[in-house]
Amino acid sequence: MRLAIIANPVAGGGRAYAKIRGSLERWEYPGWEPTLLPTRDRLDAGRLARQLLHGPPDLLAVCGGDGTINEVVSCLPDPPFPLAILPGGTANVMARELGLPLDPVRALRVALGLNVRRVDLGELRRGADRRFLFVAGIGFDASAVARARPRLKSALGMGAYVVAAAECLLRYPFPEFDVRTDGGTWPATSCLVCNARSYGGGLCFCPEADMGDGLLDLLLIQGVHRAGLALFLLQAWLGTAGGRDWILRVRTRSARIEGPSAVPVETDGELAGHLPLEIALAPSRFPLVVPGRPGGF
Repeated sequence: MRLAIIANPVAGGGRAYAKIRGSLERWEYPGWEPTLLPTRDRLDAGRLARQLLHGPPDLLAVCGGDGTINEVVSCLPDPPFPLAILPGGTANVMARELGLPLDPVRALRVALGLNVRRVDLGELRRGADRRFLFVAGIGFDASAVARARPRLKSALGMGAYVVAAAECLLRYPFPEFDVRTDGGTWPATSCLVCNARSYGGGLCFCPEADMGDGLLDLLLIQGVHRAGLALFLLQAWLGTAGGRDWILRVRTRSARIEGPSAVPVETDGELAGHLPLEIALAPSRFPLVVPGRPGGF
């Protein structure tokens, strides 16, 4: 069976890539023929993924961070093969959500078991579609992602996002925008669109989110509450965050979000443009390899 591995050599300081290369040099899985496809620059992972459609492998594994995985998923809306995640980034949110080992070599062993689950994908519809596995953020969240620069992530790891969030709590202007769904229209100054429970750094903002329920869970921040938001983020990290009268939760299959064009947007921890946009579930579910007994595609 054919295994293709798209790997980001610089994600997470290159440690995961080195481990995967070492595993390939002493290959222990007869019956599998691996091919390593290292990326050379940003957007290369998507290009390599599209090329595989001309000669599909039996399994595609992606070694890198959540951004590399997002890039591949966005370029393969309905792939003829399942995708496995080999964690190699800073946050590794999707790997944690699926319960995968955080060691890429152990995750590879899970991948070859081919236990496949088809999950919902979120989709930004605005010119070129952009998909996401676990979250899209509009406003404060996306501004923090923009401030967590690669050099800062290399130096501080997850601490880079803490520093970035603190900067945004002081400086982000919280412009208002409108969120429209079939259930109504609400003003907001920040919004998370969650397809999964995990957010990153141990945070969980939408505990009822499920990648298989056919719904997106929206968390809307209304108004400007810098001190209150700081306390809410701390309590979310501690697992004690409760409700607030300025936080609204909505479940929907799609939403139209309109507001100032300077409001940033991110998907799975990577910047994805600005407002306006429409967010919806992708037409087809995506095949991911998850821990468990071997299954079939």
